Amino acid sequence: MAKPRSAPYEVTLFLAVAAIIAATFVVDGLVPLGTNVWLAYLLPLVLAFMSRLPWLPVLVAATAIIAMAIGVFLSPDGVRPQIAILNRSIAAVVMLILAGLGVAMIRYRLRLTALDWEQRAEVRLAQALQGDPDAATIGERALATLADVLDARAAAAWVAQGPHLKRIAAWGLDADTRGDGDQGHLRRALNEGRVIGLTADPEHALGWRSGLLRGRTVHSVIVPAKVGPVVNGVLEFGLDHPLSDRARDLLEQVSVMLGAELRSAAYRTELHDLIEETRRQAEELRSHTEELAASNEELEEQTSALQISEARLREQQAVLEEQNARLEEQRDAIARSRRQLSDQAQVLARESRYKSEFVANMSHELRTPLNALLIMARLLAENRGRTLSEEQLRWAETIEASGKDLLALINDILDLSKIEAGKVEVNPESVSPAALAGQLKTSFEAQARQKGLDFTLDLAPDIARIVTDPARVGQILRNFLSNALKFTDKGGVTLGVKPDGTGVAISVKDTGIGISESDQKAVFEPFRQADGTISRRYGGTGLGLSISRDLAELLGGKITLDSRPGQGSTFTLHLPDQAPGASAALPPQMPQDMPLGRLPGFTDDRDLPDRTERLLLIVEDDPAFARLLFDLAHEMDFGAIVVGTADDAIRAAHDHRIRGIILDIGLPDHSGMTVLDRLKRDAETRHIPVHVVSANDHIRAALEQGAVSYLLKPVEREALVQALEALGRQLEHHLRRVLIVEDDPAQLEGLRELLRSDEVETQGAATAAEALEACRATTFDCIVLDMTLPDASGFDLLEKLSEDETASFPPVIVYTARALSEAEEQRLRRHSRSIIIKGAKSPERLIDEVTLFLHQVVSDLPPRQREMLAASLNRDAQLEGRRILVVEDDIRNIYALSGIFEPHGAEVQIARNGREALDALARVAEGTAPKVDLVLMDVMMPEMDGLTATREIRRDPRWKTLPIIMLTAKAMADDHAQCLAAGANDYLSKPLDVDKLLSLARVWMPK
Repeated sequence: MAKPRSAPYEVTLFLAVAAIIAATFVVDGLVPLGTNVWLAYLLPLVLAFMSRLPWLPVLVAATAIIAMAIGVFLSPDGVRPQIAILNRSIAAVVMLILAGLGVAMIRYRLRLTALDWEQRAEVRLAQALQGDPDAATIGERALATLADVLDARAAAAWVAQGPHLKRIAAWGLDADTRGDGDQGHLRRALNEGRVIGLTADPEHALGWRSGLLRGRTVHSVIVPAKVGPVVNGVLEFGLDHPLSDRARDLLEQVSVMLGAELRSAAYRTELHDLIEETRRQAEELRSHTEELAASNEELEEQTSALQISEARLREQQAVLEEQNARLEEQRDAIARSRRQLSDQAQVLARESRYKSEFVANMSHELRTPLNALLIMARLLAENRGRTLSEEQLRWAETIEASGKDLLALINDILDLSKIEAGKVEVNPESVSPAALAGQLKTSFEAQARQKGLDFTLDLAPDIARIVTDPARVGQILRNFLSNALKFTDKGGVTLGVKPDGTGVAISVKDTGIGISESDQKAVFEPFRQADGTISRRYGGTGLGLSISRDLAELLGGKITLDSRPGQGSTFTLHLPDQAPGASAALPPQMPQDMPLGRLPGFTDDRDLPDRTERLLLIVEDDPAFARLLFDLAHEMDFGAIVVGTADDAIRAAHDHRIRGIILDIGLPDHSGMTVLDRLKRDAETRHIPVHVVSANDHIRAALEQGAVSYLLKPVEREALVQALEALGRQLEHHLRRVLIVEDDPAQLEGLRELLRSDEVETQGAATAAEALEACRATTFDCIVLDMTLPDASGFDLLEKLSEDETASFPPVIVYTARALSEAEEQRLRRHSRSIIIKGAKSPERLIDEVTLFLHQVVSDLPPRQREMLAASLNRDAQLEGRRILVVEDDIRNIYALSGIFEPHGAEVQIARNGREALDALARVAEGTAPKVDLVLMDVMMPEMDGLTATREIRRDPRWKTLPIIMLTAKAMADDHAQCLAAGANDYLSKPLDVDKLLSLARVWMPK
């Protein structure tokens, strides 16, 4: 390809033109005017035609014209100047015309040269792309050819594949240069379809290299390879110089050629793939043809076999038709049977519902009169008026015991109904069979002794713990033991525990009458006994063993019986090491029949005899906090029993020798305040120190009822340690000190004599100064204070005690004949939050309060003090003068409830149903009737039931705070939740526990 003239040629030509013009100018200035030396200016103009610069002829012509004009003035005189000017003007016009022709000639020559260069480049590229190259070969050849034409340093080519660009060739690229092409100006060139020129700083330019050299291209041109609007690829060239116009034109021309070649390569590749696919399919077809031929042969063989089988099938079809006819008849019979079963299932479901409703209603109808019977028998047995003889008291106790037996029968019937309905809950926990046997021995030992029978334990060594429901196991074993003691007249009963595979076997063996083999299955059926005649010797309903058998199955175990008439019987309960669970709950049983509850997964010290001397009762339903208290008690050398309900707390306090109680207020069944009230009003438990640890703030009420201390949760460990240390000191020091502050010597001596006992030391003080000095010198457990003293009032003394940190400040009992006003009580209470001030207007009341705060055991009191305490407990300051609205439709229960509250000084108002209760409260609101302090609401009543009445009462803002305690005899599982949801404060089921009812009334009674 012809190269354009080089730069030295242009320089030489330019110098020659300049030299000729300069020489002509010099000569023209020397010769006379009129000599045509200026014609020599035409020679450099002609030479300018040989340049590649179109502007050079114009420049030469302009320079020559200027030189000719100057020569007119520089030449010596010759011809007339006008003629010389005219000649030279004509020459200037000619020069301008020649300059224009020269510009046109140079441009035309340059255009022809460029076209020749482009054509030669295109021919060279076409020759390079001859044949059927693939896309990569096309890229390599195109880059090599065009890079040489463009004098490029590096180049790369990409082909479009869907939305992405794939690099197919590179020329002269540095190894560090990446070839990413999906983004940037490559994507722009692909989208716009035009040549793009770029310039960059050297440090940002792409690199090129050879064997000896490497560098960077600061100029880049991107060329799309397109066919029409479709761009098939992109080429990029790195240049050391900007892209020239003719090079751009060349690239615009070859882009179409390259696009067509890339498209053809793609077509060729696709065609090659199709040919290969066709060849592969042809081979597969040949293979399939051979397989089909083989299959045809097999099919011919199978056809023959099928013809033979068809004949056999025709024979079998005839047989099947006969069988189908018979099956249709059987299907119709089954459909009729299913319809009958469905009808029977509906009847059974309806009967089951009727049975459940009947049992619930019968429970209500039986418990309602039984409630009145038990309450009245209890009131008679208490003999508050001291009017009954010993024999009459025994009659009352017999009536109460018979009522409890009747209640046990009702519970058995309900238990059986629930078990049959599959609504029994199993609450498994870790149980020690040996410890459970020991508890049962303790419970039944006295009964065996009364009948003159031996009661022994036969425990195998190393009996492992099992996971089962201790309440259900205890219920089964108590039934075994009750039957054994009932049917045994001589000999004894043995309670044995031994391993049984992975579980345990607990047996009850007696030397009683025994059971014949023919009757052994019958004793496990409901309402059946071995001796069911009218002349039978032993009573009973025959429900116990039936219930026990079903409970054993729920626990995953079984009951076996080994008995011979006249030789005794052995009932054995076989239990696995892990009991399954169930759903729903049994109705509540009488507290005396229930074992002491445990927190889930918690083992305490109730079965350890070496812990009884320093035994604590922890009443807490939060297992984590109960564990903390339990561990702390062990650190302080105390044993501990842990329970989680109010009822369990009362039972534990009676059944065990408790030395101190840690009590929570928020318990799941009843408030802890009811526990505190029942403990302090029971002569057997009122001496036990109670430390309250709760998140509820009932400090004043708890301390007034006799609590030793009250700690609010969250409580620091040091405070708990101090409480247990104080309890330990109290157990070690039995002597109590009482300070009596009284200015009357006779009254002082009488009070000292009244309160003195073997465990109580009294000290007198006649003035406030003596009392203050005594409190500084000695720690007292209680102060009995007269408010009128010669040197200061009782208020002044209390203020000084409250301010003096060196003086002890125990509970204070104000012993005065007059009632303290509300303002005086507020003045007393503002000195210290921990002070307890109680008024005592009589010696009996004083004994009650002093023994409460000194935690004295009632049985250890002198006889006179015990009598005075009993007289005081018969009256109730919290109930005295209060008005209780009893909403009850049964006259027997109304009479019984009146007999409970009226002896305690309360006034009872009666309403026969919910409507009458609303009317009574309406009269109270109008001011036409006395104020009502508490409502006892029965659930089942005519006209308006108790739940509806309670909701109506709560809708009235005036009765939002009126305490309502619900009473029900239906004993269904969700009664408690329904009562609380209706707005009741608490709930009791019939037959009512008198102590629990009184305790709830005191707790909820407004202060």
